[in-house]
Amino acid sequence: CPRLYHVMYLCTASFTPARSGRSRRGLLELDGIVKCGTGRSSLAYIMYGCYCGLGGQGWPRDKADWCCHRHDCCYEKAERAGCQAQAQKSPWACETIFCESLKDKCEKMLCRCDRDVAKCLRKAPFIPDYAVWPDFLCGFEYPTCNYY
Repeated sequence: CPRLYHVMYLCTASFTPARSGRSRRGLLELDGIVKCGTGRSSLAYIMYGCYCGLGGQGWPRDKADWCCHRHDCCYEKAERAGCQAQAQKSPWACETIFCESLKDKCEKMLCRCDRDVAKCLRKAPFIPDYAVWPDFLCGFEYPTCNYY
């Protein structure tokens, strides 16, 4: 299935407006996990708020956006530990993501990031007004990752 996510990304990337400073990793790689957890495709979050989708800037708009900010911070922590934040195959079944069974430290860290964002998004309301939120409304005041 990882190939499917890459194909989805390549197909949608050409139709998705670029957002300033946003990295290429995002919720597209998590489509199955997000869909299972929220009932929505990860595409619903591709430009949601200030942090969901491709990167992030400014102050998170709502609980779902805070979930995505936390996910970005989690990936940054993994990258600082020497991990490469690439789409990896995490063993999961709907309702359960099996991170603890992974042997590789980096795979385990990234899997936990993905598992936690799915759990967080499940609890967060989806506010349609934030579904295509322009970056210029995000501002320049940033919460730090030390918040977590």
